[in-house]
Amino acid sequence: MKKIIKTIEQSTIALLMLALMFLVVEPAVSSSASATSQFTETLTVSSEISFITPGSNIVMLPNIQGLTGGTANGQTQVRVLTNNATGYTMTIVASSSLGMVGNTQGGNIPAYVSGSVPDYTFSPATGGTPGKFGFTVEASSTNTADLVAAFKDDGISACGGAGSIDTSNACWSGVTTTPIMIVNRSTFTPSSGATTTIKFRASVGSNPNPIIPEDTYTATTTLTATENP
Repeated sequence: MKKIIKTIEQSTIALLMLALMFLVVEPAVSSSASATSQFTETLTVSSEISFITPGSNIVMLPNIQGLTGGTANGQTQVRVLTNNATGYTMTIVASSSLGMVGNTQGGNIPAYVSGSVPDYTFSPATGGTPGKFGFTVEASSTNTADLVAAFKDDGISACGGAGSIDTSNACWSGVTTTPIMIVNRSTFTPSSGATTTIKFRASVGSNPNPIIPEDTYTATTTLTATENP
């Protein structure tokens, strides 16, 4: 009888030990009624740039008298749109180094020549000298900071970084066959774009030398807007 009881005791102890081992090695089972799986979505939006308002052909007015001289003006306006985070630059370049060229007679109105920086005031051609063909650039009131320093002024007499003002009809230079930077914006534009106005002026003095033949004179100018890196 004692032997039977002892066997039962040993069996009971063995079962308890097995139960304890099961609790130790059995994986934990969550009592929650849900499970989660979290992940992210990634999309790259690339940058683009465009002229939403391109430059238009200009008829400069009034007509200039070939012997008594005069001054003619014209302008075009462009709007650039870009989502590039670092903005864009804009350059201007002429197709010819001769300024405005006659369509049939071969004469020309030379490109305006300024100093190392644009002239605050357009210096018209005087009697006995060749004509002059120049340009200036202006930004809308909300984009004045976009202009490069050369075309900003002090509002009195100086351009080329002398101030931060964008005075109307100030800071004149000549369009050359080497691209000239006129705008450098450091951020993306608003959805309406960034507006820039390019103004042109031609001047002929009295009795110009060399003579400027009767003709229609044309200059071809290219604006290029490029995303900043």
